Amino acid sequence: MGRGTFFPTKCDGADGSLVVDYFTFSSSIADHIRSASLVISHAGSGSIFETLKLGKPLIVVVNEDLMDNHQCELAEALEERKHLYYTRPHTLHQTLTKMELESLVPYTPGDGTPVARIIDRFLGFPDD
Repeated sequence: MGRGTFFPTKCDGADGSLVVDYFTFSSSIADHIRSASLVISHAGSGSIFETLKLGKPLIVVVNEDLMDNHQCELAEALEERKHLYYTRPHTLHQTLTKMELESLVPYTPGDGTPVARIIDRFLGFPDD
């Protein structure tokens, strides 16, 4: 939601339509993600990896106004690996229309232990 003034309309799906919910802030977003059938999020790395670790289909909408847009690079790389869909605000509708959620590949987090050991050794910490 950011600092904007636009607030979308919530929809409870009672008329058979899509259930739409949003919030401006949550100290723990995991419960919201667990209950979702599809997550549409900004392209921040924390939001992306938290959603992917919970195994939920994800569409990330990149903020095109950022300088040195690392969000775009991350989103493109994860879309190439078929872990998520990546879009821009003006193409979100097209992505929703054309997406095939069954084509997404589950994300498996890597093991950071070897890298942490190298850094620890470099910094002079003893091996455990």
